Amino acid sequence: MSTEPANISIIRNTIKVFIRSLGVLEGKKTFCYDCTYAQCHVIWETAQETKISVNELATRLNISKSAVSRTVDDLVNKGHLVRNPNPSDRRYVDIELTEKGRQAYQEIERNSRHYFEAILESIPKSKRDTTLEGIQIFSSALYQVLKRLK
Repeated sequence: MSTEPANISIIRNTIKVFIRSLGVLEGKKTFCYDCTYAQCHVIWETAQETKISVNELATRLNISKSAVSRTVDDLVNKGHLVRNPNPSDRRYVDIELTEKGRQAYQEIERNSRHYFEAILESIPKSKRDTTLEGIQIFSSALYQVLKRLK
């Protein structure tokens, strides 16, 4: 077995801690109301627009259109979303939040804000700006590599 460089090990182990701390492996609902993480993200992205298509959701979430469609189906069945034919092109369907979906979004947003406020409070004040800058740089790098791998 070969030894990996220390920087690679740090990145790999830090990401594992992130994933485990957020409860992603077990599907824990840290701040996602009564939804799975996928449903939470669909609700969040839908709330950012007046209406959105399944194709746009798939692009934003970086998952397949069929996976988004299944998630949207679940949320329609729960009463969080409604599908409407796109008036300019009947082949497409626009997704919108229902009143129940807006309430779910507000709960997700509130829980998420409290969760991340607590995390930020746990970082020493003198390190917060540096930490936030590092997270933004890392996130950008992840996205760039992901785009190249597609």
